[in-house]
Amino acid sequence: MMQLTYLRQKAHEINAEIYALYLSARHPEVRWYVPLLLAVVIGYAISPIDLIPDLVPVFGFLDDVVLVVLGIHTAYQLVTKNILGQARLQAYEELSRDGEGASGAYQIIGYTWVLIAALFSMMFYKILFLTVL
Repeated sequence: MMQLTYLRQKAHEINAEIYALYLSARHPEVRWYVPLLLAVVIGYAISPIDLIPDLVPVFGFLDDVVLVVLGIHTAYQLVTKNILGQARLQAYEELSRDGEGASGAYQIIGYTWVLIAALFSMMFYKILFLTVL
């Protein structure tokens, strides 16, 4: 039971850190290339195209992990500590209360995944039926 509480706490911390990085990237004092770097890293993480295919036993997943961690670490280094601290405080406040902010953030993430799934479904449908005709 204690391990489950510990895992929930760690999951909450990870969610808060990701949300804080998102909030800090939207801050007006952050340079333009930080949100671009985060978009490239997230795009690479969810993209089916990899540098090393996932079929290669260990290195297929290892390159994904290394590139995503390096990209996020670089983004953390490019954001000032003051902006990141403010964003962390805001993220912890919004995710800890049972209000509109936390559910709004989760809704945005959910809608994004539904949109991506719909786009991939449409592309798959077109590829499948355009090649048959």
